[in-house]
Amino acid sequence: VMKRFVLCAAVLLSLSSISSRAQKSPEEKLNMTMYAIMNMYVDTVDKASFVDGMIARAMNELDPFSAYLTPEEVMASEAALLGPTAGDPSAFPVNAANAGESSGIYDGYASGTVQTAYIADKKSGTGYIRLTMFAEHTLDEFRSAVSELRKQGMKNLVLDLQGNPGGFFESAVAVADEFLDGDKTIVTTSGAHIPTRTASAQIDGCFEKGRLVLLVDDRTMSAAEILAGALRDWDRAVLVGSPTFGKGLIQETLPFEDGSALRITVARYLTPSGMQIQKPYEGYGRVYADPTLVYRSLLKGRELHSDGGIGVDVQVPRDTTFMTEWYYNLAFNGMQKMEAASYLERNRDALLKKYRTSDIFFRKFNGEEEMFSEMVGMAEGAGITCPGQEYERTAPAVKTQLKALLARALYPDDHNIYYRILNTASPSVIRALEIIRSDEYDNILK
Repeated sequence: VMKRFVLCAAVLLSLSSISSRAQKSPEEKLNMTMYAIMNMYVDTVDKASFVDGMIARAMNELDPFSAYLTPEEVMASEAALLGPTAGDPSAFPVNAANAGESSGIYDGYASGTVQTAYIADKKSGTGYIRLTMFAEHTLDEFRSAVSELRKQGMKNLVLDLQGNPGGFFESAVAVADEFLDGDKTIVTTSGAHIPTRTASAQIDGCFEKGRLVLLVDDRTMSAAEILAGALRDWDRAVLVGSPTFGKGLIQETLPFEDGSALRITVARYLTPSGMQIQKPYEGYGRVYADPTLVYRSLLKGRELHSDGGIGVDVQVPRDTTFMTEWYYNLAFNGMQKMEAASYLERNRDALLKKYRTSDIFFRKFNGEEEMFSEMVGMAEGAGITCPGQEYERTAPAVKTQLKALLARALYPDDHNIYYRILNTASPSVIRALEIIRSDEYDNILK
């Protein structure tokens, strides 16, 4: 009993000694807690897993975007930002997530951030470029795409940022510079531990003149919102779609020696008009967009508001009407993919003879009904039946997908044909082209 008492007294004396020295600052209090857990707790604690879990919980309490990244998550993030390997050009995707959206596989560009670039309307000289994220090589890819489209007669542009989750801050600023002349402000950043910094246009950009429509939606985030905010505030583009996600915070990644890392929020940003776009969140230092505040665009003085995200000039909700249970069953079981592959195998020579080029196929192919009917029969044979009310909602989108899948396999050298066909059924792309062709463009920006 005496030995136990002495041991307990020694432990308490040690803890008391540490405690008395560890009250000078919160940091010392934290250090004391870690010391006590690792050296005094009744059971042995696995240091690595305990510390990893503690860090992850602490980061999650700060804001929705600060996080602890495992080595695997760090590698995946770096692969995406530094340029992933493009997929197999002969592969069929199971389906496109939206009749007007991409499947996210092969596009023909080195890293995939410029997913597709083509002339969408020859009469008005309108090009279409889709940016999937802002990675290390995005600026070079974007400039190359613009240069190629200019050779084909591009005067106006639809830039698609729908579903773009952001990426490198510097890449988004650099792309914005391609649209803005002079030394116009692009974005201002500030934080408690970093100086306030303003990024401005510096170069003669590759598309400072010409009509520009920007497509955005509620999945357009972060660095993509920096670009959208700059173009809107300077009256440089008409924004079409739905308000963006509302992420007005900037993160930096701090690596550890074991390959893991902290992704920590270091700054807030303001659009050129001074607008805060961060939507409300749970955590520390909450500064949100204020819907009661009125901002003005910097050239035309248009009234601007935000309750989180970048607002649009023309509302075009994302089309999800075709996403029925039947549609998901078809996609999950690869029915579109199988039908396109089967149809191609049976008709390749006849198709190439009848449609010598992808452009002829784009304009004249009318076999969607036949393909769709075959696919429905194949699906029913596999036990995938369609409730009557879902047929009309789903059929048009699936027919467009079938044509796009067939075209991509039939013309593997045309990396844009798949998206050209899908976009014929995209409400936002259709609306954007209408605006560019008409006086509506100038009327919106007055």
